[in-house]
Amino acid sequence: MTRRISRFWLALILIVVLGFGVRVVSMAIWAPHKLPDTVLLDCPSYKVYLCGDAVYYHDAANLLADGKGFIDPYRYQYGGKETVTLANGTTAEVVTPVGHIEPTAGHPPVYVLYLSVFSALGLQSIAAHQIASILLGCGSIVLAGLLGRSWRNERTGLIAAFLTAVYANIWINDTAVMSETAAIFFTFAATLVGLRFVREPSRRNAAFFAVISALAALSRAELILFLPIVAAVALWRAPLAWGERFIRYGIAGLVCCAVLAPWVIRNNVVMEERVTLSDGAGTVMVQANCDDTYYGRHIGYWSLPCGLPQPYGPNGELLDESQRDVVVRERATDYISSHKVRLLTVVVPARIGRMWGLYEPLEQIRLDIGEGRPSIPAKVGFLQYVLLVPAALVGAAIQWRRRQPVLVVGLWVVLATITAATAFGTTRYRTAAEVSIVMFAAITIEAIWLLIQRKRNRDSSPEHDSAEMASL
Repeated sequence: MTRRISRFWLALILIVVLGFGVRVVSMAIWAPHKLPDTVLLDCPSYKVYLCGDAVYYHDAANLLADGKGFIDPYRYQYGGKETVTLANGTTAEVVTPVGHIEPTAGHPPVYVLYLSVFSALGLQSIAAHQIASILLGCGSIVLAGLLGRSWRNERTGLIAAFLTAVYANIWINDTAVMSETAAIFFTFAATLVGLRFVREPSRRNAAFFAVISALAALSRAELILFLPIVAAVALWRAPLAWGERFIRYGIAGLVCCAVLAPWVIRNNVVMEERVTLSDGAGTVMVQANCDDTYYGRHIGYWSLPCGLPQPYGPNGELLDESQRDVVVRERATDYISSHKVRLLTVVVPARIGRMWGLYEPLEQIRLDIGEGRPSIPAKVGFLQYVLLVPAALVGAAIQWRRRQPVLVVGLWVVLATITAATAFGTTRYRTAAEVSIVMFAAITIEAIWLLIQRKRNRDSSPEHDSAEMASL
């Protein structure tokens, strides 16, 4: 037994080394290596600049390490200047000076916190943050191996770890300095502890499951839905008294809220409007619900101009982040209410189709590259995805027939689909579902391995061996 476990860990370590090498090579060849001198509205050259949200994470981590707290890095680093229309109909130029300090809750905090640890140690360059992300990505490889071993066996664990090591749609995030790296790590972790809770829904496991799920939500807000759904289904099926079921569900809820509380309380102390995990919903809504995304070239995607002009007060005064989010959310809600039929019949299917590579897949690859994904890894990731999805579907069917837990691994597919339907279609919104794809594909590959092994055993049976000896 000990020998088998040691072989598993040796193989897993070798796979982690492979995954680390793949990520470092990607960083050396394709990853961005410097910041722009001005705010980016697009990504003209992914080999030169960090793009979009990556600038936020990188700068926000450094500012946090410098003791400035969670502040808007864009306004602090670059300031701003805009001509706005005042309430009396006149226009005025509003200047936001460089160094402007404004609290932010634009993204959940876990990834920024993680990077800030390295920043506090003096590792504040883009390359340092890329290496930090690579290390976290290697942690995901380990978790994939442990999840596969727990769900099926050691061979499945090693296959899942290998797929996580080489699947471009997973490692592409690490060198791009995007929070998807943290989201994948905690998706694997939440699935692993969730599987344990499904099999043994004890009070202790409920608490542990809640802690990890809360951390997942603090990496990407939509992941918060995983805990209540899995816990409810597991406790519904558990042979427990109803009172005990409610107690354990309550423990999960209270522990989750306790982990989330510091961030939520901080947000509501420093912001003018009520905020929970983030205040970016309005920005997403207004950029995804407009003529460009309902009738234009990129139906179901997002459009930066749709979020303009930036909201200001009636006399040109600056609004804080939460106030701006309320304004643009109302703008988006008004648009949605006037285009409900188009939204439901055209836009939502296009959003879901974009995320799953079923609607304009080649165009979506180009849009992904425009968001900052390196061209070759983005294309390789799509080809790998096309191969893995059929295997994942077969794997889900195999586990269902084996009467093994499927929901705890497959729920991420549902959550990712809901996210795309309510936000917009993009490949990176499929992040959590990539974990499901890898795990179910590993089941299929392991099943094929077993079939080959059984065939070899039949071919080398005693009768077959005797016939071979006689022929000699």
